[in-house]
Amino acid sequence: MREKSVGADAHISPQPGETKKAKPKKEPGNGFAVRYIYPILWWILRITLPLYHWPRFRGRENLPEGPCVICANHAGFADPLWVFLLMKTRLPPWTMARSSLFEKPVFGPFLASMRAFPVDRDNPDLTAVKKSLSVLKNGEKLLIFPEGTRVKKGKKSEPKSGAVLLAQRAGVPLVPVYLTHKRRPFAPMRVIMGKAYTPAYTSRRPDAAELEALTAELMEKVYALGK
Repeated sequence: MREKSVGADAHISPQPGETKKAKPKKEPGNGFAVRYIYPILWWILRITLPLYHWPRFRGRENLPEGPCVICANHAGFADPLWVFLLMKTRLPPWTMARSSLFEKPVFGPFLASMRAFPVDRDNPDLTAVKKSLSVLKNGEKLLIFPEGTRVKKGKKSEPKSGAVLLAQRAGVPLVPVYLTHKRRPFAPMRVIMGKAYTPAYTSRRPDAAELEALTAELMEKVYALGK
């Protein structure tokens, strides 16, 4: 009696005690939504947002080719969208957003699919730091609002030093971006990108005082763009 040959493509059942390897889950922000839906949303935003504010984009040519930390002042809920329109790239930058936004049932997963990830603004967030460094070391761009929350014109902000620290750890430049503070409906607003630069770090591990000073320098560059 002839034995049946087993072909290379034949199905082999797992032996008792063996389990099939689960397929790795695709990380949010690298799937269908950001690659195919985002370009459509970009054009929708490009048409609809200017109906409410009349943007004047400047400095788009200052965006580096490689990884960088884009740092903007924060005056309105739609600030990330204005930065996306300014950049005019095929994919959006990875964006830090406050963790409470991701608690909403539909909105949270949508943000994650569009390359946003949560950060705890009130406590050290090692997960957000690791994610940020991973993004930068993979050659991608990261958008951060150092002020952490929306700051109205005339109000004093207390920017966090995380953006400077991440840029230093990853060895990438900072890119300042200014968005008009006081915005009125149906009035011009400016969205300006400055030149990328690398702060003058005095050591490989700058201390808290140096990071604070360099962050103040960064925000001065941001607001200088609006003068």
